[in-house]
Amino acid sequence: MSAVLKLFSLLTPVERRRLIPITIAILIASVLEMVGVGSLGPFMAVVADTAVIQNQAILAWVYQAFGFQTDRIFLIFLGIVVFVAVLISTAFRMVVSYIVFRYTGNRRYTLGLRLFRQYLYQPYCFFLNHNSGDLSAKLLNEVDLAIGGVLAPAMDILVRVFLILAILVFLIIMKPIIALITFGIFGLLYAILYRMVRQKLTRYGKDVGESDKIRYKAAAEAFGGIKDVKILGKEPFFAQAYSLGARRFATNQAANQILSGVPGQAMQSLAVGFAVVLIIVLLGMNGSLVEILPLLAIYAFAIMRLMPNVLDFFHDAANIRYNSYLVDALYTDMTTLPLPPVRSDAEAIHEAPMVLPFTSHIDLQGIVFSYPASREPVLKAVDLHIERNTTIGFVGATGCGKTTLVDVIMGLLEPDAGSIVVDDVPVIAAPADSDTVNIVSWQRNFGYVPQQIYLSDDTVAANIAFGLPEDMRDMAMVEQAARVANLHEFITTELPDGYNTLVGERGVRLSGGQRQRIGIARSLYHDPDILVMDEATSALDSVTEDAVMDAIHNLKHSKTIILIAHRLSTVHECDMIYLMERGRIIARGAYDELIQNSHQFRAMAKTTEK
Repeated sequence: MSAVLKLFSLLTPVERRRLIPITIAILIASVLEMVGVGSLGPFMAVVADTAVIQNQAILAWVYQAFGFQTDRIFLIFLGIVVFVAVLISTAFRMVVSYIVFRYTGNRRYTLGLRLFRQYLYQPYCFFLNHNSGDLSAKLLNEVDLAIGGVLAPAMDILVRVFLILAILVFLIIMKPIIALITFGIFGLLYAILYRMVRQKLTRYGKDVGESDKIRYKAAAEAFGGIKDVKILGKEPFFAQAYSLGARRFATNQAANQILSGVPGQAMQSLAVGFAVVLIIVLLGMNGSLVEILPLLAIYAFAIMRLMPNVLDFFHDAANIRYNSYLVDALYTDMTTLPLPPVRSDAEAIHEAPMVLPFTSHIDLQGIVFSYPASREPVLKAVDLHIERNTTIGFVGATGCGKTTLVDVIMGLLEPDAGSIVVDDVPVIAAPADSDTVNIVSWQRNFGYVPQQIYLSDDTVAANIAFGLPEDMRDMAMVEQAARVANLHEFITTELPDGYNTLVGERGVRLSGGQRQRIGIARSLYHDPDILVMDEATSALDSVTEDAVMDAIHNLKHSKTIILIAHRLSTVHECDMIYLMERGRIIARGAYDELIQNSHQFRAMAKTTEK
């Protein structure tokens, strides 16, 4: 019940309230089931002895009220009543099943969407500490398993418990001692069998979760780096890695099916033996088959209706136990991670973004930042002043903190100490008292071009106007951004469908330089005030880099441009260059100033020239 209650606690109040009419429908189905089973008794009593019609008050009244002429016609009437009662009961159960399946199917959608949004709106630092394959596995596999393996069986158990109890109540009314002995024996057997397998089910369930992650990880890494896999001939390595996870997954799934099914089949065999014993006992007590025929018919019909419910009850309970570990993981994420905005995504897409005004300058004051696993701060008391519409560059050895500093400036990482002030308005202040509204509004000022460009399997236009539905794309802005990125001519003359050409998954149909220029065009599409280029030209050949940098320089003094560069030729035209070392700014100035005043910068320049 712990797993079930945890999962129900993740549902919204509205989703929980919808269980009320479903429960009422289940109760009605249970009553109809009891009526269907109970209607068989009078029918079989009349079949055994038509004298019952006159001896039984209710049957006699019906016989007289409807004016039946012969016992045979009345018997046919009772048979039709029994058939209709069973038919109505079965039909209503089908309706209840549809309602339950629809409810659990909708929870698969709503819970998965809520978890996806919750992940999506987490701070950037969250994704630095979580494997994307694990997050995808939770969204695409574990949510489905939690709903299909815990919520759906729990709803099914609710239906079957009411049906079993309804039949049990009826049988107790008929013959209380026999009914209590019957259900006592089967209840004890059920408890013993379930206790024997429940710990194994829990162990197999946890192990199948771990093996599933291994499968996802192996597949994601192999397909994500398929070029390296092919060149290095590493297909056997990834095939073996996938095989290890897949074998464990298959073995545990098979064990679950065995443990869930075999005990139920054993109970089914016991039910047949019990039916034989019951006949012998009743014959011994009453001595006449005519006298016990109605009771036997009721018990036979009841057992026929009960056994599928009992077997499925066991299977559902085993499934919940097997998949309970998934609920723990989902519960932890959905109750400990910050909640996403409550606004409608459809409305948010069409809302004009709120942009924090930036008219004068940016000040960084005493910025300190450490990654959770780092032994010492990556940034150490960094002070910085950036004037609007200037071009600045960050240079330094790999690992000196250039990209981390820019991530802090863009509000992707929250500093451990220090603050960022824009036009005398605090945007970020540490520790933990930042105005998140300001951060989000501040981020809307940026266009960002990373070293590795992610392209979706869509058209060129869709990748430039990234994250916008087709009806909101402005093709004039798409073309303008492509022209600035020195891409328009290539698109219109060399691609078969121009801007509507599909680029393939991750842009596999384009060269590295072409992918990079699409990334630059994407960053310019929204006409940002600040353009950040994080080693954005490092993958380009010198001719293409010169063309792109000429385009970037054309934006000089009309936008604030931040360059993170490996090659010093990229920052040659910057108004201010900051040389970083071990998380500190050790020198600053224009290119010629640094050549004269910084021996570290001169050494970098000589290395670049070579």
